[in-house]
Amino acid sequence: MTRILPGVEIQVIKEIVPQQLNPSGVVAMIGTTEKGETLTPTHVSSYREFADKFGSGEQFTITRDAKQAFQNGVFEIVVTSISGKEGSKAKLVLKDLKNKDTALLTAKKSGEAGNSITVKVENGSAPESVKVMITDGTAIEIFDNLVMDPGSNLNLAQYINTNSNLVTAEDQKSASKPPNNNPREAEASLSGGVTGVISKADYEAALDKLESDPDVDIVMACDVADPEIQALIEAHCMKMSQEAKNRIGLGTVAKGESIRDIVKRTNVLASDRFVLVAPYGTLGSVAGLISRLNYYESPTYKPLSGLSKLEAYYTPSEQMELLKAGIIPLEAQRGRGIIVVKGITSSKEQISVMRIADHSVRGVKSIADLFIGTLNNQSGRMALKGKITEFLMRMEREGSIVPSTDGKEPAYLLDVYSSQLDFAQGIVRVDLAVRPVRAMDYIYATIKVEA
Repeated sequence: MTRILPGVEIQVIKEIVPQQLNPSGVVAMIGTTEKGETLTPTHVSSYREFADKFGSGEQFTITRDAKQAFQNGVFEIVVTSISGKEGSKAKLVLKDLKNKDTALLTAKKSGEAGNSITVKVENGSAPESVKVMITDGTAIEIFDNLVMDPGSNLNLAQYINTNSNLVTAEDQKSASKPPNNNPREAEASLSGGVTGVISKADYEAALDKLESDPDVDIVMACDVADPEIQALIEAHCMKMSQEAKNRIGLGTVAKGESIRDIVKRTNVLASDRFVLVAPYGTLGSVAGLISRLNYYESPTYKPLSGLSKLEAYYTPSEQMELLKAGIIPLEAQRGRGIIVVKGITSSKEQISVMRIADHSVRGVKSIADLFIGTLNNQSGRMALKGKITEFLMRMEREGSIVPSTDGKEPAYLLDVYSSQLDFAQGIVRVDLAVRPVRAMDYIYATIKVEA
């Protein structure tokens, strides 16, 4: 509206500031754990936090890889535990003084591990109460003065659920009146815990859960060398890249697998979105290393921590054969320790190049999302181009994208436009080309000898 009376009109325009990108280097691990909720992606940022939530039993597949990853500086792990079909947790029913069911104890540990938990019930220190002692052979928990009165702060089921790291408790609503509904004196072990058979469907369900997590950019199935499961992870990463949630899958070779059989793997699984690591038993370390590095840094010739030996030592000719097939070999090198020989995907593209491309995609999408609904005119489209240019200039200053060595081609090319037909359909197009920096893997020396 045009002003008639003299005065000042103030219009406040909020500048569009792109949000900070999700952190790079978040690793999603799928496998079995000692305890914890299944099919529930859970973020942990230290091994101690992982052990508290999921246990530290070495027989479970995620434990070793998680420990290796944290030893190599992983930023964060998203743990997705699977238990398999027809598995069950160990249980124990406590009887009251009239032999009625009074409380059901269920192990927090998955499968057969819960069968080692022993429970002993004695008279409590206070009248008409009980003392419950629970142990798995390592940890001991003692809860005194518990009663079955649902209104009490020391109600057995509620108190154990709040304070126990070994079991959960469920009130069975005993028909006996207090205090006869308290458990009688007994000592017994939980039983019935069975480890479930992990199937392809379990991994599919876990990957479905991970689709909704925007932070993940590395996905791995722990201690799994099955090509079918690895193909599932590659397909998941390819699907997520189409939604600008770019991810790279990691996989391992089998224990004791021959070079010939390892090479055959990439005949059916050669992808920019999947990385195969050899030998067996080192996948968590490589995942931690990639996570620790800046997105534009290559893992080539970088040392790994926490490994004292390799399951197999490859000769130079074997390493060359693996690299030609698109598989990352590790090598124990004097003075450097155990190193990644070359950081490549199974399609033989450099991992750092793929991560730079992924970073640029995420950056452009996060900026473009803020401009939806504001691109109806040329000034709005120029503003979008300006913000994307700022982002690309920052990438160039970081050294992740570079101009050609002769200086004739820039580090990036960008155009934001809308044709007449696009405009009629509400479409704005962003054409972008970036030139990722590559790892300089080879050094050629010219030696001049003067006689």
